[in-house]
Amino acid sequence: MNTCISINSIALGKLLKRYKLTSKGKQGIIKAAQKKYSTWSGLNRLARKIVFKESNIIKNK
Repeated sequence: MNTCISINSIALGKLLKRYKLTSKGKQGIIKAAQKKYSTWSGLNRLARKIVFKESNIIKNK
């Protein structure tokens, strides 16, 4: 997994540390960051959505 794909990889690293994500969730964020039209607010929204989905999966187990 290459994390130096973004123009601002330090900010992307801070975003990934802020949210407690699984490795699959982190890969999803990085994949979204590679797209041309991604914005930081969009990445934050996606991270919150992934955290919510992962918490629901844990609760249902």
